[in-house]
Amino acid sequence: MSTFPKRPEELYEEVADHLGPEFGETRQACHDAMTKSTALRYLAHYSSAVFDFGLDALGDPPPPPDALPGTTRRDELKRLGRQLGFTVTTLDRSLQEARTGRLIRTVIQTEEGAVFCDSVVPSENVVGLVVDRSATEHREIPLASAPDVRAADQAVAELASTLRTQVRLPSLNPGGWESADLVEPVPSTDSAPEPFTTVLAGPGEDTERLLAACVRAARPDDLHLVAYCSQGELPVMVDHLDHPSLAPFFTQIAVESRRRFYQGFSRELGALAHRLNRTTSTALGGVLVRLVLDIEMGAIYFYRLGPGDYLVGVTIDQNRVVGADDRMAALALELR
Repeated sequence: MSTFPKRPEELYEEVADHLGPEFGETRQACHDAMTKSTALRYLAHYSSAVFDFGLDALGDPPPPPDALPGTTRRDELKRLGRQLGFTVTTLDRSLQEARTGRLIRTVIQTEEGAVFCDSVVPSENVVGLVVDRSATEHREIPLASAPDVRAADQAVAELASTLRTQVRLPSLNPGGWESADLVEPVPSTDSAPEPFTTVLAGPGEDTERLLAACVRAARPDDLHLVAYCSQGELPVMVDHLDHPSLAPFFTQIAVESRRRFYQGFSRELGALAHRLNRTTSTALGGVLVRLVLDIEMGAIYFYRLGPGDYLVGVTIDQNRVVGADDRMAALALELR
């Protein structure tokens, strides 16, 4: 349960000079989101990586008139939002190769909390931040289940959908929260293929243990691919991309082509996580332990196991994003 004070008495709003009355409904929606979610500590709106306005419950006093620009905690958070705007734009271009749609939600979770960057429309993002050390202090808590992280994640996703309705656009269901309770098991079929496995590591007890764990975690229902990466290499990968129930997801790309993309992208995720960790280090702090790249068709997950070692998971079904994330969190807890 969140221990943060009630809202909205302590909310502080900062508005950019260029903002006009056309942002009135957007500002109100963001204010409502902060009022409703006591987990969120900071929430800001960006257009083309330019800061429009921000709300926070940091409790910091307004800067004095003679304060140097760029020296406050709020300035650090504004810089973080700008950097994330540029980063997600670059990532979005890279992810287009998989033909799973554009990047709509990014979750960067560290030992200290998490930052979220959700897309409203291309070049319009909302950025939220939460402080939550519960999964760090209590190792038995799966990272995806840290209570304030999950609550803030849902709040930012709901806000992005609300802002889309203001311009008469349907929700993109970021996080899969809207459909999480509606999903049904994948129907069984006698012709279902065995999981496709890629084992590049040499034989040994560790390889067998990792392979068995990945096979148990991956399934056609939600978590369609699981990989273990170490020092930039991909010793083990298991997937169900060939499952007949997933055939409709491959009308624009061949299974093997998407599989090759995930193999290459998995190797690169460690370096990406390191860069994102540096991006968030000042404003949030702590080692990056979880990363979610939520695209229109599913999500890619990164879970840190140790220095240079991490898990990668993939779902290509947006309705299964929450369930797949929970399975990845449980697997990471098992292997840590």
